[in-house]
Amino acid sequence: MDVSVRPGEWALQRESEGWHVLSVADHFYTDHRAFPHVWVAASAMASATTDVTITTSFVNNLFRSPIEVAQAALLLQKVSEGRFELGVGAGWAEGEILDAGMVYPPPRDRAGMYAEAIQIIRSLITEGTCSFDGEYYKVDTKSVGPLDLPAPKLIGSVGGPRTVREVTPHVDRVEIKASSASTRGGRLDLDVMADIPEEHLSSMIKRIRDINPEIQLGMFVLCNAGTDSFTNDLESKMGDNLYGRFFGSPEKVADGLLWLADQGISRAQLSPFDDTSLDRLAPLLL
Repeated sequence: MDVSVRPGEWALQRESEGWHVLSVADHFYTDHRAFPHVWVAASAMASATTDVTITTSFVNNLFRSPIEVAQAALLLQKVSEGRFELGVGAGWAEGEILDAGMVYPPPRDRAGMYAEAIQIIRSLITEGTCSFDGEYYKVDTKSVGPLDLPAPKLIGSVGGPRTVREVTPHVDRVEIKASSASTRGGRLDLDVMADIPEEHLSSMIKRIRDINPEIQLGMFVLCNAGTDSFTNDLESKMGDNLYGRFFGSPEKVADGLLWLADQGISRAQLSPFDDTSLDRLAPLLL
């Protein structure tokens, strides 16, 4: 998420540390940082590495046509020699959308657009074609490729009941965004995130498993590992609820991530406020 580093060099360092999957977010910027372009960064990361999986976390459906997303994903699968996984999300950050002169839809429409886009993308990355007539998208795409490798796995970020219900059937892995209530207003609200109980994660897992008992589960984890005053303040704010597990000393955060495995989560995707959290966590997790 840092434009001050070269994505290829960053990826090579993380691969050498032993991380299993490397991802790049899809934002123009947020309140406190500029972001790298998702496709440029992912391509550089794929070209610089040899073994690690590369993914997007998550392609912002408010920015991009599902046709473009499928086209880019298929070429990234080829560039990475089959190591790419496509993560797609509904989009949530209002400020960057409005500043770019784009429309920021209400929650119902963001969820509906996202659910339709996932179906279009699924068709395009597996078949190369799609004819779709929905409420938000009407497409008749004849040829997208290349298709000479297995389709990249499709990962859907789900948070609310509608995306759980309508996205889960079309993806290979669900990425649980248990913190979705904290971004529902168009920006991150740490006070809301601090009030999310562990039971919320349990209920989300149950709803997803009721739709597809065998689907792979991941979780998007906002976190920070350290003993500095910034991290200590976040740890105090999060308290004893769900996200309290993911702020504090590296040992505490590592224990929290391992706890997720006991809940049935097979992949924890870390989004630290401070990138050096990854350096501190690597010896404890890898």
